[in-house]
Amino acid sequence: MGSLTDRQHPVLGVFGRYLARETLQSWAAVAGVLTLVILVNRFALYLGEAAAGRIPSGVTLVLLGLNLIGLMQIVIPVSLFLATMLVLGRLYRDHEMAVAAACGLSPGRLYRPFLALAAVAALGVGGISLYAAPWAAALGHRIEVRAQREARVSLLVPGRFKPIGNGRGVFYAEQGQADGTLSGVFAELDEMHKGRPTVLTGRTGELKIDPVNGERHLLLERGYRYSGKPGRSGWTVTRFRRADILISAGTPAKTGARVALNRLPSAALWRRDDAPARAEQEWRLIQPLTVLVLILIAVPLAQARPRQGRYARLVPAILVYVLYFNLLGVGQTWVAHGRIPPLPGLWWVPLLFAAGGLMLLWVRQGTRWIRRGGRTNAD
Repeated sequence: MGSLTDRQHPVLGVFGRYLARETLQSWAAVAGVLTLVILVNRFALYLGEAAAGRIPSGVTLVLLGLNLIGLMQIVIPVSLFLATMLVLGRLYRDHEMAVAAACGLSPGRLYRPFLALAAVAALGVGGISLYAAPWAAALGHRIEVRAQREARVSLLVPGRFKPIGNGRGVFYAEQGQADGTLSGVFAELDEMHKGRPTVLTGRTGELKIDPVNGERHLLLERGYRYSGKPGRSGWTVTRFRRADILISAGTPAKTGARVALNRLPSAALWRRDDAPARAEQEWRLIQPLTVLVLILIAVPLAQARPRQGRYARLVPAILVYVLYFNLLGVGQTWVAHGRIPPLPGLWWVPLLFAAGGLMLLWVRQGTRWIRRGGRTNAD
């Protein structure tokens, strides 16, 4: 016997719209919480960069917003996945799913509202992954590089005492040149030689930032170094021709083909034929498919006994999500290094999880669906 249509049984149509509305509300709530957590975490990182003088504080919000655009391709799928789990968990807990199955709700009809939301989410994730995220990454990189240059210039203001080395010392220069060279340089650093303050002077000086790891070095020429403890004799005076002083330890910059390719527009990426480019291409194309795969898994995975509660299946859901994206990352590395060809490339990951979702659906929603009151297993 075929499944009932919405016209034959209007309750099923109402129930589908009810599912879509409840899922949409939960989706907005989960996405908002995840976005807030990410914003707080990223904002703290950028504040640390600004406090260390690596970037001006005025660009932190801009960089935060651009960084969030790229992260939305991760937030949207996982938030819809968890929202679906929460809604179905509540329906199973409140016995609403048993009532719906008794009214003729089939597994295929149950998927309809979730797949409708997943299709909209997949379009949004595709736009972000293929266009918005590369644009935001490229713009954020340009702003960050320019901000680092401005921070460097702000430290080299002549006639002012400026803290250096995360507050461990003081820097001063009498005059500055247009090319960034300073004259009459004075620098004092504490704890540089086992707790003995060190004073350095130089006729000229220049601040250099290592482009690889972000370390800051003060380069002094034709000067003296005084090292000792105040109030005690035994000071060491060293004359030098050139001195390189580490004043701020940086953080390793993101390097490699993966980071550079993140900033390439999709059109430029398609013109490349090397292995890292193919890995990035597949990563971008798979992101919209991820939304559909996670929804396919969510419906059978959310099935729980009434006494288990709506949060009973969240731990397995989180484990599935973590495993999925970890395998994607591993697969991308394999493709980028040429260990596996473009086909299967990364495609085996969503195909594997989609097959697992279908198997789980068959096991949990198969013949038992009939015993719960559904008329048929077909939609």
